[in-house]
Amino acid sequence: MSLIPNSMAATQQTEFQKNFRLIVEKIFNHWQDLRLAVEHGMGGRNGQQVAIEIMDYTYQYCISNENITQGELQEVVEELMDQEFNTLCDDDSIPEICRNLLRYKLMAQQNQYPQIEAELSKLPAGKEWLRPDVKITYTPIEGDSSSDEDMDDDDEEDDDEMEDEDAPSSSGRMTRSQTRKQQAQEFVEPEEGWTTVRRK
Repeated sequence: MSLIPNSMAATQQTEFQKNFRLIVEKIFNHWQDLRLAVEHGMGGRNGQQVAIEIMDYTYQYCISNENITQGELQEVVEELMDQEFNTLCDDDSIPEICRNLLRYKLMAQQNQYPQIEAELSKLPAGKEWLRPDVKITYTPIEGDSSSDEDMDDDDEEDDDEMEDEDAPSSSGRMTRSQTRKQQAQEFVEPEEGWTTVRRK
């Protein structure tokens, strides 16, 4: 049995962390749900920075914990998306991301970088956007009636939720982004027919 000198082990650990960081960045830059949450203003004005922080936190969580299960990592990422973007991903993207992160972490620890690189190169080509020097434009969602038409144009999936502002049921059907925007601002008396929804 041969022992690896401490300095070599430290070098390997540094190398692993550097390479795994690149893997995490590659995966997060291709995560469409996260980008959409930023572009739709779910994280407010600093949504892109929040997304970078989620990526950083996930990376730290992965390298700081030895035996993470996919379920544990999934819970962490889902909670971050819920807390920071008020967003639930129901397209199975989070389980897939967590499964890949843990698989690539194991492969990276075993120096299987050519195989990882081959797999990651199959991802569709896209610009890295989770960097402070890249500008992501987002569409702020306004809660006032004067911008209802704008909202319908900007965020078509909310069309049915914005049908009738004065209907009593509409107050219970506010979109997540509207709720998020209201929380971000100082409390102002809502317009008639609206109810302010506060997080627990």
